[in-house]
Amino acid sequence: MSIQYTKQTQPRRVGKSLSTAIAIFFASIIAVVGGANVQPANAAAMTGFSQVSSGTYFTCAVKSDGTVWCWGRNNVGQLGNGTTTNASRPVQVTGLTNATQVASGDQSSCAVKSDGTVWCWGGGRLGNGSANSSNVPVQVSDLTNATQISGNYGHFCALKLDQNVVCWGWNVVQNLGDSTTTDRLIPTAPNPALPMGAVQVSAGVFGTSVLLTNGTVRSWGAGNNGGLGDGTNTYSTSTKTAPSNLSTVSKISGGPGWGNLCAIETAGSVVK
Repeated sequence: MSIQYTKQTQPRRVGKSLSTAIAIFFASIIAVVGGANVQPANAAAMTGFSQVSSGTYFTCAVKSDGTVWCWGRNNVGQLGNGTTTNASRPVQVTGLTNATQVASGDQSSCAVKSDGTVWCWGGGRLGNGSANSSNVPVQVSDLTNATQISGNYGHFCALKLDQNVVCWGWNVVQNLGDSTTTDRLIPTAPNPALPMGAVQVSAGVFGTSVLLTNGTVRSWGAGNNGGLGDGTNTYSTSTKTAPSNLSTVSKISGGPGWGNLCAIETAGSVVK
C-alpha cells in the first residue's frame, strides 16, 4: 500500500500492486524501487511457498518447512534478514521458524508461529512496545495463542484461540477500534468489546473488520466513501458497525482502498 496524506484524517490512495501475483512477478524480474538491486548469497528459488503476502514494493511468503522468505524493497528492514539491502530474489527472514502465516503492511510484516506467538519486522510500531524499526523479527508483547493475523497500511490485528481480537499500530482514523485515535505500541483489545467471539479478522488500510461466530460482520475505522458498509460516511470506533445487506458470511477481506471490504456469503455470492 502507498498512501499520500492531504489532511490528517483524509488520506488518499496513490498506488498498489494489482494483485499478489503481479507483485511476485515484478519483484523477481525488475530492479527494486529505491535502492540497489542485489542478489544475496542466500537467495532462494521461488518454489515451495505455501502462503504469500505483499506490502509496498516487497513481498513475504511462508515455505512448507515453516521458514519465511521476503524479497523487494528493504530500506527499513522489511525483508527481515538483518540488512537494509534490497533483494530481487527471496532471502530468508532471520531466526524465524515454524511459521504458519505471514501478513504484510506498508513497510512491515508479521508472522504467526505454530506456538501461537507473533513476530514482526520492518518499519516501526511492531507491537513490542517500541516505535523503532527492526531488520530482524521481534516478538509482539503480551500476545499468545494467536491463530490468524492480518495487516495493512500501518496496523496489524490478530485473532486468538479464545476468539478475541487484538490490534496495534497506526490509529489516527480509529482503525484499532479502542475508542481512541492513539497509536498503540502493544496489542490492545477493541473497546467496547465485540458482542461475541470472532472467527476471522481483516485489516483494511483505514479500518478493520471481523467475522463473528454467527456469520455477521462488525467493522470500525474510517467510514468515508461508505467504507463501513452501513449506508453512511461516518467514522466508527466505539460502535462496531454492522454492514447492511449481508446474509450469513463465511469469509471477509479488507481491500487496498479507502476502507473497502469484500465478503463471501455462505450461499456463495460475493458482496463488496
